[in-house]
Amino acid sequence: MKTLALALVLLCSVVAARGGPPSDESILKMMNSFQLQAALDQTVTQLDAGMKKGLKQLTEGKELSPLQTAELGQLQTRMSATIRDELAFAKMKDIYLQVYRELFTQEEVNGINAFVATPAGKAMIEKLPQASSKVAPLLQARMAPVAQKVRAMQLEFMKEQSGGK
Repeated sequence: MKTLALALVLLCSVVAARGGPPSDESILKMMNSFQLQAALDQTVTQLDAGMKKGLKQLTEGKELSPLQTAELGQLQTRMSATIRDELAFAKMKDIYLQVYRELFTQEEVNGINAFVATPAGKAMIEKLPQASSKVAPLLQARMAPVAQKVRAMQLEFMKEQSGGK
């Protein structure tokens, strides 16, 4: 009887480990393998650069006094600090944990962790950012004619709606 009870407990624990929500530890391991913190840091750097560019464009062609220039610099510093603080991995980690806990099972996370530990998985993790960088300008080039076609469709629709005028 003890053997049957032990077998049932083991079976339940295996089923729970396979189909249940993943542990935070296993998700953190997966996030570490994906170099999620570095990717988030890169995104924050890009957002910060975009904010700086936007501020520069906002003041382009305007003559600022030394005081205004100093105040703008202080604003930029505060905005950068806010972006970096609010989007820091330490603050974002719980969001990722929550989402991954909802989307993946323990079995899936275990499989992903096993794959990224292989040479092929490591190569994928290493080369995926490079692939994305190479795809981005190609997609952008492809989108220009698509945007033109969509715009032509919008204009044609508007023309039809106004009675062909």
